[in-house]
Amino acid sequence: MHGAERVAGLVVCYAVLVNAADNSCEAVDEIVIATGSWREGAEAMRAAGYRHVPRRPARREVPGEAIDAALMSPGLVLRTRFGSGEPWKPRVPGRGTG
Repeated sequence: MHGAERVAGLVVCYAVLVNAADNSCEAVDEIVIATGSWREGAEAMRAAGYRHVPRRPARREVPGEAIDAALMSPGLVLRTRFGSGEPWKPRVPGRGTG
């Protein structure tokens, strides 16, 4: 699941990706970032340690809470455990979900 929406002059990039830093098969994170383009967002997700980031966004609506979080901190990769309801927090490259 992934998608992008243009909001307030930025592209909010959203994806559900496997967290490679956590060796659990259930380590799936929701990732969001507000940048100038999907390409910039995808590069930032890869730099944060996520793999298999799609090259192009799907035509999928980005959840409202993800948009709100991304617009509060443009350029910062934010994550939350998929389906957990936890608040969005910055992704620290090379670290697990803690």
